[in-house]
Amino acid sequence: MALSPINSVTRLLARRGGVPPAPPGPLAEYLIGAGQAGLEACTHAAALAARSGRGLGQCLIDMGVVSEEQLFEAYAHLTGLPVWNGRGEIADDSGFTPEFLIANRILPIAARGGAAGPEAARDGEITYVVSDPEDRGLVAMLRRLVPGCTVAIHPEAEIVFRLENHFELEDRAAEEAQTINEASSVEHLKDLALEAPIIRQVNDLIALGVRMGASDIHLEPSRARVELRYRVDGVLHNRPAPSIDDYPGIISRVKILAQLDIAERRVPQDGRINFRAAGKSVDIRVSTIPTAFGEDVALRLLDQKKQVLDLDKLGFGGPFIANLRAALKHSHGLILVTGPTGSGKSTCLYSGLRDIVDGRTKIITVEDPIEYEISGLTQIQANAEIGLTFANVLRSILRHDPDVIFIGEIRDRETAEIAVQSALTGHLVLSTIHTNSAIGAIDRLVNMGVPDFLIASSLLALTGQRLVRKLCTHCRRIEDVPDAVAERLGLAAGSQTYAAVGCHECGNIGYRGRMPIGEILAIDGAMRNLILTERSSEGVLTAARAAGFRTMVEDGLDRAAEGQTTIEEVLRVAR
Repeated sequence: MALSPINSVTRLLARRGGVPPAPPGPLAEYLIGAGQAGLEACTHAAALAARSGRGLGQCLIDMGVVSEEQLFEAYAHLTGLPVWNGRGEIADDSGFTPEFLIANRILPIAARGGAAGPEAARDGEITYVVSDPEDRGLVAMLRRLVPGCTVAIHPEAEIVFRLENHFELEDRAAEEAQTINEASSVEHLKDLALEAPIIRQVNDLIALGVRMGASDIHLEPSRARVELRYRVDGVLHNRPAPSIDDYPGIISRVKILAQLDIAERRVPQDGRINFRAAGKSVDIRVSTIPTAFGEDVALRLLDQKKQVLDLDKLGFGGPFIANLRAALKHSHGLILVTGPTGSGKSTCLYSGLRDIVDGRTKIITVEDPIEYEISGLTQIQANAEIGLTFANVLRSILRHDPDVIFIGEIRDRETAEIAVQSALTGHLVLSTIHTNSAIGAIDRLVNMGVPDFLIASSLLALTGQRLVRKLCTHCRRIEDVPDAVAERLGLAAGSQTYAAVGCHECGNIGYRGRMPIGEILAIDGAMRNLILTERSSEGVLTAARAAGFRTMVEDGLDRAAEGQTTIEEVLRVAR
């Protein structure tokens, strides 16, 4: 095993007048020499590894000192084993039984043009991918049993996931499974939550979500197993889940981190966690709900540094931003952004608020929860449990003479009425509301009991939006739109668009990242009269389209024609 000396580090410490502690192994020596970790952090990680029984590398990841990618690059340098790049299919003729492969975390890959990276096996040969580069005995055994074979390394989670999917492991028999509610003692739950393996599993599943760029992590218990799913670019992906035996401890650990009551498992609970992974701080919103087989947990990952709160950089079309900015210049009125959960409504409105913060305008927000902390705003966290509802807070806000009010969401009649009244009495009010389209917000307000003449008088603009996945620019391909589809969507005959293919760059999905598509209806005098005279949203839509209004589906089809997304993706989220 080649070593990377740290003589320069030792000399530096000596000049500072101290005797350095013994470097904790070749891995630490390499990371220190490469400038990726400090000697103090490595020494602390080595002590933690000795106490917990985990490897030094895993401890460094848990501490946020290095990323998984950096760790395996170091392993590759030290062991001479290449890092598997994720390509290739599992070889059925590996020479080992499924039980042996699973027990030893060995993934046999049939090489197809460099499946294992820079030192890949030749086409037709098998590359054996292992998860523990420090297990020299396993590598030696493979090379003894399969002389001349190529061995590569890769993180364990992906290896286990591939093996389980390929061999279709059966669930445990019901009689062998333990129910999730066995740990009835609160003291026992606390003990479980403080065990090193449980802490590691919770850290690992959150860190994986951060690395994947996931927006949500879902833990879903059933009778004999747990499902772990990550939502990436709006689509759920299954990953290897914790065992049913560990689930009570994992739930307790999450609850302790989120400052929730671990003894209460009969009612939903909500909390927050601030988590650090690979030097990145992530705010996590935690929600638990009771189910037939235990508590279902959802964790929403909010990386505030990742979000761009700039209207020009959100990805909307030019007309959408121009109309929204025109509405934001008014001194009073109501602007509503509509769409389902996770469609980017709050990000859009926060970006609009950033646009009008000038130091001379008093802006007060009431939110549940506060998703972004923005200087120049007075932000209030609603709390229904103590009576601090949107409606109650709004009454107090008006006494502070704000110029702009942002309401996280209009959920009930009382909040809607106060928002409309505030918009009519000299305040610019921004809020979100759950409807399927911009024009649908009018019917929603009417159904809440707000008179139509107040709606017409207060509205400035209605917007609707969705998030669609962006095509991977490395593998997308042009294809003809079938005539039947073109006719149904109102496209010209012979139209062409792009299709998702899938490659290494996008993880064989065909898409990478998301962007918004949207619609915006500016409310002018003619539209106010229309709201008062028309009794259906269809009638308002027909008149609005005659005046130039374009729906979010039409906006999405334009993006598809430009090669930014696909027609299928637009129809999936906007129809």
